[in-house]
Amino acid sequence: MWKWIRIPKGIALLAFLLPWMTVSCSDQKLVEASGFGLAFGRVSAMGQASQASDGASMNFWLILALLAIAGGLFLLFTKGREAARLVLGTSVAALVLIFVGTWRYSKDAIMAEAAKNGSEGSMDQAALAMIQVNWHFGYWLALLSLIAAAVMAWLVMSGKEAEAEAKMRSLAADATDAAKGAAAKASDAIDAAKDKKDDEPPKAP
Repeated sequence: MWKWIRIPKGIALLAFLLPWMTVSCSDQKLVEASGFGLAFGRVSAMGQASQASDGASMNFWLILALLAIAGGLFLLFTKGREAARLVLGTSVAALVLIFVGTWRYSKDAIMAEAAKNGSEGSMDQAALAMIQVNWHFGYWLALLSLIAAAVMAWLVMSGKEAEAEAKMRSLAADATDAAKGAAAKASDAIDAAKDKKDDEPPKAP
C-alpha cells in the first residue's frame, strides 16, 4: 500500500490545475479560477469584475498547501515506510491549509469584508446578497485525494495495511463475482426472450 499512496498525492497536486471555484450573481458568472489560480492570484473575471482580476493577491495558505503536497510526494519517492508519519502529516496539513485558504472566498467572508469596508464598494448589500459561490470538481477532488492519502498513510503507520489490502481484495472479488452473476442472468434473460420470440407463430398477413 505504501507505493500506492503516490497516486492520491499526485492526483491532489494535479487537481490544482482543474476548475475550483466560480462566483456568480443572478446566474451571471463573475469570476472563475483553478486551484493554482487562487493560490497565485490568477483568476478569470468577466464584465465589470474584470478589473478585480488585475489586483488579485496571492493566497499564501494555498501556496503552503501546494508545498505540503509536494513535500509529501518527495518523501514518498525518497524515503521508506518510516516516513509514513510525515506523509500523514503533510496530507492533514494540506487539508487544513486548503480549508483556511478558501475560507476568504466563502459568501460569509465576502459579506463580512463588504461590511467592514462600508458601502463604498462597487456592489451594494442587495447585490452582495445575491452572490453565489460554487466549488467545483477540482476542489473536491483535491480534498478527497488528500483524505485517501492520509488514510493510507495511517494504515501503513499502524501496521494495518495487510489487513486492509486483504479486505479490499475480498471486496473486489465479491464485486467481480456479483458482476459476473448479473451478466450471466442478463444473458439468460436475453436468450429466453429470443427463444420465446422464435417460438411465436408468424402472424397472418
